[in-house]
Amino acid sequence: MQKLFLFFLFFQCPYKKKSYLSVSMKRFLVKIICFSLPLLVGAVLLEAYLERMPNIARDKHQWMTAHASEVETLILGHSHNFYGLRPDVLGKGTYNLALPSQTYRYDYYLLTHYPMPRLKEVVLNFDYFQLWEDFESQPDQRFQAVSYLIYMDCKIHSRFSQYGAEILYPPVVRKKLKDQSDMARTHSDSLGWGIEYTFEARADEWDNGEERARLNTKNDTSIVWQNYGFLCDILSWCRKHKVEAIMLNTPVTATFRQYEDPRQKAYNARMLRTLLHDYPEVKYLDLEADTTFNDDDFFDADHLNHEGARKLSLRLQQTINLASCSSIH
Repeated sequence: MQKLFLFFLFFQCPYKKKSYLSVSMKRFLVKIICFSLPLLVGAVLLEAYLERMPNIARDKHQWMTAHASEVETLILGHSHNFYGLRPDVLGKGTYNLALPSQTYRYDYYLLTHYPMPRLKEVVLNFDYFQLWEDFESQPDQRFQAVSYLIYMDCKIHSRFSQYGAEILYPPVVRKKLKDQSDMARTHSDSLGWGIEYTFEARADEWDNGEERARLNTKNDTSIVWQNYGFLCDILSWCRKHKVEAIMLNTPVTATFRQYEDPRQKAYNARMLRTLLHDYPEVKYLDLEADTTFNDDDFFDADHLNHEGARKLSLRLQQTINLASCSSIH
């Protein structure tokens, strides 16, 4: 109480010195505001500009908002499915909702966010690195979560969090501003399939298996268990709603397989055995080393080009047709 009384006297004292300090402080605050206000306004305008730029996530959200009731086969997952599965081959009622680097956390969100009364099949990735990636747990990937919050109405995080604005990630902002002409190009077709990875567009040194495998080799097993939980949530949802779940290990080159970490592969295999034991109804299609895919089917060491995507889509279609026949009988 005594300290509070002295504090009150200090700020109420009419001495000239106190008055001088108060005026100085006010001037300082005015200068801070005058300096900060243009920066704040500039930041707000820059964010608004960035959010008006072409964005695949927003396009997919708008399509699903308008057409989710028509979807019978939903493709989720990361870039292997985004570039590797073609709704035009799989047939009517198919939509590709995969996005580059998409994790199981966001697969589950997207699956449960849109009302899809006709949904029959959900297609997921289960490959070398999918269990080991999570935007929120990996600082260099946190910017990826921003798109889901801003453009796909994903309320996992607050708009006032570190995931609430693109300007919070300067390297990403610089890249977007530098590549504006590239951003304006069409990167996916009307049904969500990534159309950039053509045979003609691939690099001369396209088989970058060592680089790609090492980039996707991880160490944090806590992320694995977290992702396993999200994957189980997805499969439990499918079981509850009588939706067929199909997991794909998509084709990669022999060079990529050569540099895969045996420890990571063994960990994946153990998790897969447990998963298929707990969810025996799940269809798992392992095409990682499938010999029907040759060099002409790849864009790089672990992504298919247009022709490879057509072949993979036909294989998936066969699996879906077999599942439909077995459910009828």
